[in-house]
Amino acid sequence: MSKYQLMAIAKRIVSKQLKSFSYLSMVLIPVVVGEAIVYKSQDFLQTLTVKQLSLGLYQLMPGLAAFLCAVYTGILATEVVADREAKLTEFLLAIVDAKTQLVGKILGTVILLVLHCLSYFLVLLATVVIFKLRLAMVDVKYLVFLLLSLLLLLGSSLIWTVEFGIYIQEKEQMALAMLTPVILVMTGEILATVYACTPHMFAGMLWFKIFLVILGWVPALGTCLLPVAVSTQGLSYFWGYFSLVVQVIILVIMFKKVLPKYQRGLLATKQRHPIIKAIFGK
Repeated sequence: MSKYQLMAIAKRIVSKQLKSFSYLSMVLIPVVVGEAIVYKSQDFLQTLTVKQLSLGLYQLMPGLAAFLCAVYTGILATEVVADREAKLTEFLLAIVDAKTQLVGKILGTVILLVLHCLSYFLVLLATVVIFKLRLAMVDVKYLVFLLLSLLLLLGSSLIWTVEFGIYIQEKEQMALAMLTPVILVMTGEILATVYACTPHMFAGMLWFKIFLVILGWVPALGTCLLPVAVSTQGLSYFWGYFSLVVQVIILVIMFKKVLPKYQRGLLATKQRHPIIKAIFGK
């Protein structure tokens, strides 16, 4: 796998999106709306305790993760589906192997994602300084676990998108490539909200902890639940990190299995995923 080819593919995707009005709008509009809300509510925010303000910030993170998942699974799905419609696919495969193409697309999407998250982090720091907001000293262990979970959530969504995107025949069906990660993320967010609203309700139940650990193995779904399970349901960091490691192993296996499917999908025009075949027929 050539690093030059890899970076060329990633650079093309990054450049294409940075020139896209729709992409820039999705990045900038939440910032403008958020800053407007902070400006209008600055008097109220000043009355909050340090702990309350920090807790509110934590509660925004799952929603932010769901938003980022929707944006970047859409970008990756578009790139994967575009390959299916390209007339020069066979020619491209003779120059750049399928693994390089797929890894390059994922790398380009991840670079965009990192730049997006970094820009939001810098805006957050600027907002805290400008409006003189006070944030509590965060629990570093929990913050690290939360950030790792969010990154793994986004990575899981991208892998799920590729798994379904390689079987999409037309751009009109592209939403199906995003269907699985969206369903998993939304289910995880709903369960996480329920657990967050009922703190320590199941903390003393061994069967529930076993259930959380096993559910935490499911890519995308588990990563939504684990931070809340650790903070409100008494799940230890050991079992939280154990579930994250299991997810990483599952994702690596999924990625290795998706590579030959991706190459076959580029060359085949009648291949369908079983779920897509059930919806659209043969």
